[in-house]
Amino acid sequence: MDDEFADCMVGNSRMAARAITRRYDAYLRPYGLTATQFSLLGVVGLMPGASVSELAEARGFERTTLTRNLDRLEAMGLIAAVASHAGNARVSAPTTKGRAIIDKLLPKWRKAQAEIRAELSFEGFETSLNVLRRLAKV
Repeated sequence: MDDEFADCMVGNSRMAARAITRRYDAYLRPYGLTATQFSLLGVVGLMPGASVSELAEARGFERTTLTRNLDRLEAMGLIAAVASHAGNARVSAPTTKGRAIIDKLLPKWRKAQAEIRAELSFEGFETSLNVLRRLAKV
């Protein structure tokens, strides 16, 4: 019997995602953050005052994962709730501490990114990003 599952897009994309996440996590772990949390903190910094729905849509987070990580970032003092123009929608913005940690950890994030880029080659990295972006729209 052929191993049809070896070519499974689901299995291979999950294995790749875990491997990439482990690389970023290794750089961020000493600072008490995961790659998911730092990525979310960065997005909140780029979109202060965005609702949970807007953040989820912008970066493809599941709402439950997003909410759990927003709670964690808030407990760490890296983001704070801000007044919403939409009434009861939850919105957040980075605190001074949050902006400082973004500035401090961004070079480490870039180093992890550069390592992945080097392993794939510049062309391979760009092609991979384009494929992932196309797949995200499927």
